[in-house]
Amino acid sequence: MKTTTRNTRKSHTWAALALACALMMATTVDAQTSSWLLTGNSDATSSSFVGTTNSVPLQFGTNNTIRMALLADNPFLGIGTSAPMANLHIHGSHMSNPKPAPTTFQITNPSTGSSFSDGFKIYLSSLAVTISQLEKANLSVLNNGQGLVIDTNGYVGFNTQYPKQKIHVVNNNILITKTSSRAPGSTNGSILFGSAASNTDPAGSWGIEYCNSESEGYGLNFWKTWETGYNGFNHALFLSNDGNVGIGTNTPQEKLTVNGTVCAKEVRVSLNGSPCWPDYVFGKEYELMNLKDLGSFVSKNNHLPNIPSAAEVLESGIELGEMNALLLQKIEELTLYVIDLQKQIDELKGEGGLK
Repeated sequence: MKTTTRNTRKSHTWAALALACALMMATTVDAQTSSWLLTGNSDATSSSFVGTTNSVPLQFGTNNTIRMALLADNPFLGIGTSAPMANLHIHGSHMSNPKPAPTTFQITNPSTGSSFSDGFKIYLSSLAVTISQLEKANLSVLNNGQGLVIDTNGYVGFNTQYPKQKIHVVNNNILITKTSSRAPGSTNGSILFGSAASNTDPAGSWGIEYCNSESEGYGLNFWKTWETGYNGFNHALFLSNDGNVGIGTNTPQEKLTVNGTVCAKEVRVSLNGSPCWPDYVFGKEYELMNLKDLGSFVSKNNHLPNIPSAAEVLESGIELGEMNALLLQKIEELTLYVIDLQKQIDELKGEGGLK
């Protein structure tokens, strides 16, 4: 009996020791597979992660201060803030000298170097935001391969890597609208020109705008701005939608309508049709009105035949080319009257009636 009892006790002891060893081995293995070592882990798998499994955010800090935080309920990462409001939220802080001004975002690589003055940066200083390419290289903003480029001279190119002017657009248009459904409340759409700009004269000296109303007209308006020291005015030149050109007016009725005086060194008028010039007056078939009938016509109408009356000119104006042709016609008719009178004088002299 005593021997049996001792053997039973030994069996129980060995069983307890075996269970303890198994638990220790399990605990040791679990600690190795669930802990992240500072020297790296060789047993990491695709399901391994650093983080939390409850509603506590994941935070990273240095010098006993939280520097970066990943929220528990959103994939929001904050740098410089423990309460990020976006997928990536960078919160900068002002640095005092001799440290440089804060850079909110910076990208460098082996080609650029990694100092404060290298690479691409987005600065946030107070409320001002600056996007800066610090290398001597182009800065490109592209969408599906198309977009704009700012070269090392500060030239902006659209759809070209090699802009030749401050703004260079290739294979496309520049559109300026005065009003649109996408810009409600817009009241202007001008290209402005001037030698300088200031708060008192923000519109420069001259402007070009498109007009599209009954009061402003329908077309392209070249206008003088109301800058200091000058009186502004509209319609210095107006190109209407129908192709007519107005000077001093936004409703040109002809190819060129001038509301004012025209001064020219020379004016050339082209006439169409045949005959366009009254050489026919000297033809043998031309029937010259006799002076008696001419006198009756003038007495009755107060103007020469085929010449518009004062009332007609007041209402419709005159056609310069046509009027010159009519005046020449009357001069040529007058010439014929003089020639005929001279013949009559010569005949009278031949008969002895005149001395």
